Amino acid sequence: MRHLWTAIVLMGVSLPYTSFAQQIVVGAESAQLAGPDLHLVLPIDPSKSPAPDPPVTPAPKPPAEVQPVPGKAFVTGFLKDSDHADFTVKVPSSGFYDLDVAFRSIGTKGYNIAINGLEISGTISATPNHDFVSQRVGMVELEKGSNVVQINKGWGFFDVASIQLTLSEGAVKVTKAPAKAVDAQLTPEATALLGRLDTSYGKTTMLGVYSDDDAQYVSDQTGALPAIMGGDLLSYSPQEVAHGSHPEKKDEVGRLIAKYRAGYVVTLSWHWCSPSGLIDSSEKPWWRGFYTDSTNFDLEKTLADPTSTDYATMLSDIDAIAVQLRKLQDAHVPILWRPLHEASGGWFWWGAKGPKPFVKLWQLLYDRLTNVDGIHNLIWVYTGDGNTAWYPGDRYVDIIGIDAYPKDLRDPQSQLWTALQRSYGDRKILAISEFGGVPDVPRMQRMGEFWSYAVSWSDKEGPKKNTPDDLKQIYSSPSVTTIPLTTNKAPL
Repeated sequence: MRHLWTAIVLMGVSLPYTSFAQQIVVGAESAQLAGPDLHLVLPIDPSKSPAPDPPVTPAPKPPAEVQPVPGKAFVTGFLKDSDHADFTVKVPSSGFYDLDVAFRSIGTKGYNIAINGLEISGTISATPNHDFVSQRVGMVELEKGSNVVQINKGWGFFDVASIQLTLSEGAVKVTKAPAKAVDAQLTPEATALLGRLDTSYGKTTMLGVYSDDDAQYVSDQTGALPAIMGGDLLSYSPQEVAHGSHPEKKDEVGRLIAKYRAGYVVTLSWHWCSPSGLIDSSEKPWWRGFYTDSTNFDLEKTLADPTSTDYATMLSDIDAIAVQLRKLQDAHVPILWRPLHEASGGWFWWGAKGPKPFVKLWQLLYDRLTNVDGIHNLIWVYTGDGNTAWYPGDRYVDIIGIDAYPKDLRDPQSQLWTALQRSYGDRKILAISEFGGVPDVPRMQRMGEFWSYAVSWSDKEGPKKNTPDDLKQIYSSPSVTTIPLTTNKAPL
C-alpha cells in the first residue's frame, strides 16, 4: 500500500436535484477522503496505449487492490479506524432510499457506513475476478437536500468505486406465512403461541430479555416488562455436569416454568458443551466447551459413523436435554426453541465443519427430540445469517431468526430483512432471536420491517446498552408488545 497523505480532501462535484425516476450516482473521484492510508486510484484511459518500455527485469507488482482499472476511479486503503470516505449527495425530498455501493474485495468483508450520523453495518461478498460489483447495503433514510454517506473501515481491505441511491419502494412487506407447525403433534399451548405470533405478525413486535435482572431494569426505566423471557440449557449438558456444574441449584427449568405462569413467553437456547473431546486447559477450560477452539470433537466424522462411540454419546446428550424439555412440556409451557444458533459463524463446534454437517445435525436433533423422545412443545427457531446453504429445510423450521450486534443500536438491519423476506417470507415468520441491546423497533417499523419479536442479550449487551430515554421511547411504542405492570400478565 502507498501512504500518500495523512488526510486527503478532494473537491466534490455539485449534484443537481434528481427526479424520483432517476438514480443518483456519486463516483469515488467526488468523495472526500480522510485517514492515514486512504487514497484515490485514478482510472486507466483505455483509448491511450503507452509506448512499450525497453526490456528490463520486471519489478514486483504492487498489490492488486491499488492497480488502476480501465475507466473507473476508486478509493482504496481502508486499513485503520480513522480511514473513511465521505460521499455527499443531494436528494429532492426526505424519505427512504435504497443504497448500493460498488465494492470489490477478495473475500467476505464487513462494512460500516454512517448516514447523517446513523451507522449501519453488514457484510459484502467476495467479487469475482476482483471486479467491482454493485451490492445492496439496504434502505436508508435521507433528508431533503445534502446528505453525507460516510464509508468507514469496517473490517477493512476492500475498495469502493461509487455509491448509488434510488428512491425506495419500501421494505419487502410481510407476507402471511401459513401458521402450520413443522411438528404435527405440537401441544395445544405451543399451537396457540404459534397462532398468536401469526396473528400479530406484520402488526406488532414482541420484546424480550434473557435475564431477570434485565427485566427488572426495563421495568424500572419504562414501567413495563418485556413480553419474552429467555433461558439456556447449557448447565444441563452432560459434559458440564461431569465437570462439576450443578444445574439443580440454578434450576433454570423451574425458573422458566415460573416465568411462563407469570405471563411471559419463553424462548430457550442450548449452548451445547461438546459431547466429547474437551481440551480443558488453563487457556481453554471445560466450561468453554461449546466453542470450536475448545474441543476436538469432529461433527463431520461423528455423523459419518453412526456406530461410533461419539455418535452414541451425542444421542445421549440429546436425550439428557429431552429430560429437561419434558419437564417444561409436562408443565404445559410452550417454547420458542433456538438450538444450534449462529452456526455459520464457525465459532461454535456445531458449525465448525460447514453447512452440510450442521444441517444433518439439526435434522437429527429434530428427529430425536420429536419422534424418539416425544417432545412436542417446541416451536423450532433457526438462527442464521441469510445464507441458504445453512438452512435445515422447511420441514424442520418454524421461525427464521437473526442474531445482531450492530455498532449503532438504531441500525434497522434492512439488508437482512430484505434478504430473509425474499428467501423465506412467503413461508416463515422472521424474528430477531438475539440482539446486543434493544433494537429501534419504531424506526424498523417505520421502514416497513415488522420482526415478530426481538430478544435482547444480557448485562452490558442487554437493555442497559440503550440510553434510558431511548429505552422508554421503544417500550412505549404502540406497536411493541410488552407486559403492562398494571396486569402483570402478557396479552393473550
